Amino acid sequence: MATVPSPPPAVIHSLVTFFLGGWDLAVCADLTLQGIIFAQIAHYVTLYKKDVLALRAFVAVLLIITTLKSAQGLVILWIQNVEYFMNLNAACNMFTNSWTTELNLTLAALIAFYVQLFFCKRLWTISRNVYIVSVVVALFVFALVAAIVSSVFTFAGQSKNVTWIEIHLGTVFAGDVLLCGSTIYFLLYHSKHASLDTAGMLSSLMRLTFQSAVPAVLCALISLVGTLAWNRTTPNAYVLLAVIANNVLPKLYAISAMWTLNSRRNIRQAHSSAGREANAATNRSRYTNGIELTSPWMSSDFSARNEACTNGGGDDAVHRTTVITETSFPLSLKV
Repeated sequence: MATVPSPPPAVIHSLVTFFLGGWDLAVCADLTLQGIIFAQIAHYVTLYKKDVLALRAFVAVLLIITTLKSAQGLVILWIQNVEYFMNLNAACNMFTNSWTTELNLTLAALIAFYVQLFFCKRLWTISRNVYIVSVVVALFVFALVAAIVSSVFTFAGQSKNVTWIEIHLGTVFAGDVLLCGSTIYFLLYHSKHASLDTAGMLSSLMRLTFQSAVPAVLCALISLVGTLAWNRTTPNAYVLLAVIANNVLPKLYAISAMWTLNSRRNIRQAHSSAGREANAATNRSRYTNGIELTSPWMSSDFSARNEACTNGGGDDAVHRTTVITETSFPLSLKV
């Protein structure tokens, strides 16, 4: 049986440095982020034992699928660095003839899609805009389909898989930008029409949106640029970036979701304390300005009402206005 000739020394160096080395770094980064996810989930279980069943189920499934992704990374490391330790050609070819690696993009896309649906539900609760939400969901569905099609071509050994990888990454990036931008826009819109206390909370939620979404959006951009720019014949630094970014992206999505869920208590306590201090200072009425936070799966209305409260002799009237909004990011607010 004829053996596959070894690649030239320059190509071997590039393969080891940028391709195989990229996978080593990617799996290590994946395991590090999985440790953060474990800590976030432990924090969630401790603080939100009475959360709604839908959220607890969401977190449980997220734990399972992210753990499976890390287990897959360990299998890849074992095959690459142990089974094929003395066989460079086999180690490089495993990414086109081993199901553990051929399904890598689809598994990552499934995790990303699962979290993206969570954020789409949140966007719907905030905006109630069927057109924007439909476009965002359609983009994410198409991205998942593109990842599956790419895996099918990979199993078939066809080069078309690269094109579908690029389509998948480009669609994911476009969907992420639209999702993040739409969420911030509607939060900003509601904050301009809300009471001072509610506007302060919505401002906190906008900061949370930006802080939790930016890492995943930037990673999606790096993944797209690296995939488009790498040399298909000789691996280079773009391959390294693409491999690492593609593998850590689903974990960044998961961290973003858990960050969002775990921030509810801090936001509630901060703004409830601010409301109590304001009431104690003015001493105008027994009305409570505290804000109740519930779940991102439930929406609540801010009813517009004007109340005239009379102090002492009745000469001074204090008008309290709360503007009608419906929002939940990542939690429902009820005044």
